[in-house]
Amino acid sequence: MDKNLQHSYRDHYYERGHWGTKIWQTLVMLLSWLVFITPIIITTATYLAYRTDNRWGHFFWHYAEGFQELNFLMIFLTFALGTIAVFCLALSYVQVRRARGLVEKWPMFDITKNQWEQRAAERFMTERFGDEKFRQNCRNYTVRPEQNLSKNQLKKIVNNEETSVKH
Repeated sequence: MDKNLQHSYRDHYYERGHWGTKIWQTLVMLLSWLVFITPIIITTATYLAYRTDNRWGHFFWHYAEGFQELNFLMIFLTFALGTIAVFCLALSYVQVRRARGLVEKWPMFDITKNQWEQRAAERFMTERFGDEKFRQNCRNYTVRPEQNLSKNQLKKIVNNEETSVKH
């Protein structure tokens, strides 16, 4: 088997053949959509008939408590959608202004600290394994047992918790 194909995901539904799998999965998918959509249609048709005095829609049930809950649900969903719309529009407005350069683009992290951490990590790795050019161009490198890093050692070096390099 090709080495690239060995690690890729295969779905028999989209391959040639496997008709039993395709028919079974299609039937399960259609049944799932039916189970999902049927209550929505029934509830929508009943609520529509209730709101329009039976001009549109169809009454599948006539429970006063159900209509009160549907009224509450509609108010709640309207409020939720309004809140989501305001949030999305506000974020879109900020992003458009940032893209046009009208608002200061604040950094998401401390750039100075990040550069210091990179330099500290580079100093440690250069002292432990050689300079950067050597590490990047070396085809084979054998790590001596004393060069192995202990658990979280590089993190401790970067966070300035460990200053001495042990060989």
